[in-house]
Amino acid sequence: MHVDLQRFFSSTEIEQAARSCGFVERSSPITGFKFLLTLTTGLLGTPDASLSQLAAFLSVACKTKVSAQALDERLGIAAMAFMRCCLEKALAMATRPRKFTNCAITNFDHVYIIDSTTFDIHPSLRDVFKGSSGAGSPASMRIQLVLDYRTGLLYAQIGDTKLCDAPTLQRIVENHELDVSGQCLFLSDLGYFKFATFKSIKENNLHFLSKLMFGVTFHDERGVKINLDDILKEEPDSFDRVVIIDGQPYRLAGARLPDDVVNSRLRKANKKAQKKGKAGTPLTDAYRRFARYAIFLTSLPVTYAMETLYTFYRIRWQIELIFKTWKSILGINKIRSARTARLMCEVYGKLILAAISVMITAAAEAMMDNIVVSLHRAMKHLRSVALYLSAAIMKGGTALNSFVTKQISEIARLCRKHRQKNKPSIETLLQLNMPVKK
Repeated sequence: MHVDLQRFFSSTEIEQAARSCGFVERSSPITGFKFLLTLTTGLLGTPDASLSQLAAFLSVACKTKVSAQALDERLGIAAMAFMRCCLEKALAMATRPRKFTNCAITNFDHVYIIDSTTFDIHPSLRDVFKGSSGAGSPASMRIQLVLDYRTGLLYAQIGDTKLCDAPTLQRIVENHELDVSGQCLFLSDLGYFKFATFKSIKENNLHFLSKLMFGVTFHDERGVKINLDDILKEEPDSFDRVVIIDGQPYRLAGARLPDDVVNSRLRKANKKAQKKGKAGTPLTDAYRRFARYAIFLTSLPVTYAMETLYTFYRIRWQIELIFKTWKSILGINKIRSARTARLMCEVYGKLILAAISVMITAAAEAMMDNIVVSLHRAMKHLRSVALYLSAAIMKGGTALNSFVTKQISEIARLCRKHRQKNKPSIETLLQLNMPVKK
């Protein structure tokens, strides 16, 4: 797999985009190309860079001496539009196809995982980015991220706390904002649990898999109300049945969990109750019985056994790893600017870096069969060579291709996931699953 960073960092295309967005209107020492490089590889080396440090990067890496004030003056509405345009291009290029053979996941052309991350920003931005109420920060940014696990493509939406989980997924499905050609599966946690969304997914001949929310009411095919607690009181090892919710048939499947997992769940539930001011209020017996099971609501047929459902749901952890990497390596949650334009330009720049990392990681995996690269380690490696990467991009041509090829080889050698016998990776678990007929 070839990584065409030369195409992404094409000075001709970048300057055209800068002019069309109004970022470059006349001759200026800060060109679109140099601005993009500063807000990407410049931030890769120093994620929390001040304006003075960014100006220093322009001077050293881009051979352009400007003041911090001059750079600050360029961080406006046009700069945001330009960086957003560059981000869209990067996301479109960032594929990471997953290689599996003869297992259940290969039945799907797209496996969409959606989740969100929220982090505090400068309090003075509260009128633009609404924060949480109560003791929370007055200003927050929320990023809704969709990862297509099969292709590696990322889809991101940026907003504040009003960009709520459940309505976001419902809008994405109903407005057909994703490629749903072929067989498609949506994986989401309880924050996105909404019957209107599940109904829309089914009506479009797509599939979903979600954990069951506690307290949901449903009926059997004769219209008789099903009391889930009565089923759980019998302490079955597993159960699998059809349920009707708002006139729609779904599959309800559950299996008993190990005691250590149950105890962990109950501890988390008690802590959550304490945070909501319910300290001392015991968990109900019904909830305790509910917590002893992994229970899924899905449109997938019974040919997908409970073990397969559980493995599919574990794919969701991949998006949590992405958020962890964004924060620990890119410092996407550590932007302290009080200006909206600078905040957005830095966020766009760091998301572009995330997309570039996906491209390079995919190329490293393609270089050597049967390896899986750790995105966290790969991005950490790229941060260690950030200044050299900047220099290579400035030179372009053969110098850039040679440098990127060398880094791909190094990442394939040094950044692969370690195999653990007692804790197999999601890739191993998926490959171990028996094939399922469509």
